[in-house]
Amino acid sequence: MGGFEGGDEGGFWDEDAIEQLIKKQESLKNHTNKPKKISIEIKGSAYFLSSDSSLSIVPTSCANFSIEGCDDIPQESNSIYKMYKALLSLTCDSDIEEFFYEHKVVVKCYSPTSSADSFLLLTKELCNLVLSERELQSIQEDAL
Repeated sequence: MGGFEGGDEGGFWDEDAIEQLIKKQESLKNHTNKPKKISIEIKGSAYFLSSDSSLSIVPTSCANFSIEGCDDIPQESNSIYKMYKALLSLTCDSDIEEFFYEHKVVVKCYSPTSSADSFLLLTKELCNLVLSERELQSIQEDAL
């Protein structure tokens, strides 16, 4: 009859190999693509992320996408605007454009990467966009 040496036909597992397999499975469980919990706060009529009050989205009538507080940065060079364009490009969602005809972005403290990331997360929540982590990363890579 076939089998492994020593008559153990069920196979042989090294205890260290079993422990490594269990640790790997637990690690994979902890790193699944669960959506991150995002908390939005409202002060007056402004929406902002609880974790970052340096950027908000405020209801107002606009002829086009508007950023307030970054006057010294040309709009085409602004990372928030680039994130907006990348978001439109990926989603092809005209509702996002319409949303920003009725809202403007207000920046208190501009940091190219964190401001753009906050903008993306806030827009995702306010516009009820269903985007995977991979899609969010793709938008960030396209914008920055």
